[in-house]
Amino acid sequence: MPPITDPAAMTQACVLTQQDFDRFADLSGDHNPIHVDPAFAAGTPFGATVSHGMLLFSRLRGLIARQYPGLPLASQTLMFPAPCYADEPLTLALTPESTPNGQGIALRTEVIKADGSLGLRGSCVLRRTADTGRPPHADAGPAQPLATPPATPAPCPAPGLDRYLALRHGDSAALERRYTPTDHALWAALADSPVVPAELPEPLIPAMFSCLLGEELPGHGTNYLKQSLNFLAPAQAGETLHASVTVSRLRADKALVNLHTRCTGADGRLLCHGEALVLFRQ
Repeated sequence: MPPITDPAAMTQACVLTQQDFDRFADLSGDHNPIHVDPAFAAGTPFGATVSHGMLLFSRLRGLIARQYPGLPLASQTLMFPAPCYADEPLTLALTPESTPNGQGIALRTEVIKADGSLGLRGSCVLRRTADTGRPPHADAGPAQPLATPPATPAPCPAPGLDRYLALRHGDSAALERRYTPTDHALWAALADSPVVPAELPEPLIPAMFSCLLGEELPGHGTNYLKQSLNFLAPAQAGETLHASVTVSRLRADKALVNLHTRCTGADGRLLCHGEALVLFRQ
């Protein structure tokens, strides 16, 4: 369905299926059962399988790519206030915003559920064509940090935290990944996005973070709450990427984990960094 465009906002109807969840799990490596195992998900507070946050981001990126062709992302913030379910009617929405320094193109990015609540809330900055050759620091500023000031640890952890209590500040997990042309085409189909053969779509980088968070650190049962992303350089299609997540703060009273996220290219250049916040109960 083509987007409905007006001067103030751009919207598009969207429905994701369980098959979409399964395909994104295969693409990203994130087989967290809250996304792909209906029996497991039925026993969680969600009551059914829910979309990967990075699949929602991918659909928004596809809409952005059609509305602003050729413009790369400089930064993106993502919050996931409510779960999005298979076969649920959703609306993708982009709303232009002003940028503090006048550089780039700022957009409010939202996924709106049928009841008006938000499945995703965030904002992004696109680099204008004339800015794409500038060093990263000359473009939009960094995405807003998600970490909050340290607080006194709570004396009583939340229930159901047997695995959570094994986590430690500084724990990390990493993976290497080389996306193939087939992966690129699969992402474009899931995102309803045009394919740019020379460069990797930005959401495939945080898809690696999603994989690490959902499969390793903290692991199955992880619920993505927030992610900030700074895209410093484009990833080239076919290059080997190295992604890592590192625990930066633990809040056992609320079962929350803050993590630094980072991705480098084959030559060691920093492609993307940010902060994640997840809820983890086993």
